[in-house]
Amino acid sequence: MIKKMDKFQEAITFAEAGETQSAVELTAFEPPEPKIRRLVVSGRGTNFSKELVDYAIEMAQRFRYEIIALNALPLQSQQFDHFSSYHPNLFEDFKNFSCENIRFFKQEAAQKSIPLNHVVKFTHMDQAIEEIKNEFGQIEFIISDSEEERPVQRPEEAARPRPEIYVYSLA
Repeated sequence: MIKKMDKFQEAITFAEAGETQSAVELTAFEPPEPKIRRLVVSGRGTNFSKELVDYAIEMAQRFRYEIIALNALPLQSQQFDHFSSYHPNLFEDFKNFSCENIRFFKQEAAQKSIPLNHVVKFTHMDQAIEEIKNEFGQIEFIISDSEEERPVQRPEEAARPRPEIYVYSLA
């Protein structure tokens, strides 16, 4: 706002001095920079279900979102402390599997011309989201697979189990 006020003051000065062309050039319309809208898609472990990918691609295409695909593993938790000597191997394996499993997602996004960034974090989901906000900026939505597979007893033809997809707004 201060920069705009300075430009207008400068334009007024030129106009008062008879330099109307310079005044007009200074006050010419400048389109605002387009706001990048981001959608975080959180898979389960190193994977993204087909349903999650399809939903995220469709949402990103419809609302013009950039996708940030997130694989998070909370290796700092106490349950992994007794495996601390294996952490470097766990980190490397998780990262490698995540990078391998993101290929399908990247291909689907590329076919629809949707920008996709892949991020692997070794923290809890809440902390990973905060780190992504600090790194990329504002996030509008988070989409994730259900936390766990739910067993279904004798699915009937019309009641086949479908994975649940959760959508959270951060607005």
